[in-house]
Amino acid sequence: MFKKKKIREDFDEVFKSGNEGKIKAMLAENPWLLEEWQGKMDATIEHQKEVIAALGVMEDELVSPVPIDELSSCLRVDFGIQKEEAKILEVLNESETLGLCKKAPGGGWTLTPEGGKFCDNYLNIHLGNIGSEVS
Repeated sequence: MFKKKKIREDFDEVFKSGNEGKIKAMLAENPWLLEEWQGKMDATIEHQKEVIAALGVMEDELVSPVPIDELSSCLRVDFGIQKEEAKILEVLNESETLGLCKKAPGGGWTLTPEGGKFCDNYLNIHLGNIGSEVS
């Protein structure tokens, strides 16, 4: 048990350093790490999809950059998802790094063209579920 904890900590450090050779070597030596990280990444991506979709919905509704509180409200009311504003901001910052959204000069957030595609894909897949929850 302790050995896995130490390996996880070492892997986190190597991952943060971005050293692809060491990352690949550690994953080859410890295949269970890949499964753990895949689960973490899947959860992170799902949170990102939800926030980007809500941003797209609110941007269409407001026709202006979307403040965090409006995004939080949209997630709660339209998607049935409770997220703290700090977590939403964290997801937005990560999404900005990926080129899916950007912080507007006067405040609030907007989608990039790539983020718009990401949003549309999510909504097209989940629209039936969202529509039945809202009705």
